[in-house]
Amino acid sequence: MTGGIEAAGDAVTGAMLARAVEPAHGEAQEAGHGACLNCGAPVTGNYCAQCGQAAHLHRSFMAIGHDLAHGVLHFEGKIWNTLPELAFRPGKLTRRYIHGERAKFVSPFALFLFSAFLMYAIFSLTSHHAPEGTVQGVKMNGEAKAELAKEIAKADSRIRKLERELGAGGLSASRRERLQERLADAREERQGLTLASGLTDALVGEGVNGGVAGAVGKAVSAAAKDPEFAYYKLKANAYKFSWTLILISLPFLWLLFPFSRRFKMYDHAIYITYSIAFMSLLFSLSMVLSVMHVATGLVTFVLLLFAAWHMYRQFKDAYSLGRAGTLLRLPFLYLFACIALTLFFTFLVMMG
Repeated sequence: MTGGIEAAGDAVTGAMLARAVEPAHGEAQEAGHGACLNCGAPVTGNYCAQCGQAAHLHRSFMAIGHDLAHGVLHFEGKIWNTLPELAFRPGKLTRRYIHGERAKFVSPFALFLFSAFLMYAIFSLTSHHAPEGTVQGVKMNGEAKAELAKEIAKADSRIRKLERELGAGGLSASRRERLQERLADAREERQGLTLASGLTDALVGEGVNGGVAGAVGKAVSAAAKDPEFAYYKLKANAYKFSWTLILISLPFLWLLFPFSRRFKMYDHAIYITYSIAFMSLLFSLSMVLSVMHVATGLVTFVLLLFAAWHMYRQFKDAYSLGRAGTLLRLPFLYLFACIALTLFFTFLVMMG
């Protein structure tokens, strides 16, 4: 008897301490009673019919973690419903979401943001070792610039020599034609070296003057001269501007169904967003495997095959196409994807 009284006393004390630490814990009205605390409408169930707020509101410290998990990606089952569908039945997932079956799945745009953030986080974690004498882990030493200057000097010397030979008298027509062709080639080579030099200066903070065409040309020349730096810049900035890939891809996908009344731009946007989200997750996986030294040639080949199969499967099921209709459009889909990626990477290089 005495033990029971002591236990009851301890329970009361614990409850009082809980109220002291977390006052008014869970003191919202019970489901089905009273008015909504958000909009004031009568509540007749677990949720307000007017604004959708839950009737019973938790005010405990643990509820913060619940709200965080729910707010990021609705982890209460949604992510685990979505990921298997996205990986193995992407077209059906896309079609089900477009047709209104949405409560059980993560929205494509939330998943897209999550995949972009995850890709950036993994890249940051796997690229934190910066060798000595580098800028953000990329070689930017003076030897490369000195070598480039030597090549420019050689090109200038070759141009002057060809110009002197052309200025000499007594040349036959065929000899003059050959010299003119060689001079034109030398000048084109000199122009390419100039573009590479200009972009190299820009990458180390010395600035670049020129329009869009000049920036693209300089970027391509610099990428060819220093592919390591170009690869780093693309990976580092891709997540920031990944949303532009959706806009770039939309017109190309529309071309596969021109003037179709069955599919709207919204349908294409959902398709593209889910597709990019999956490819971002697949790329994140490949980075993790690379760090673990698991991404051998065979593993990389398998990932590429899976990506190609994923595009086929999503395209076929999302648009309810037959095998013949899918195979007819599939080469164009792959081609348009390559073009969109090229435009996207060109945009990234131009942005910095």
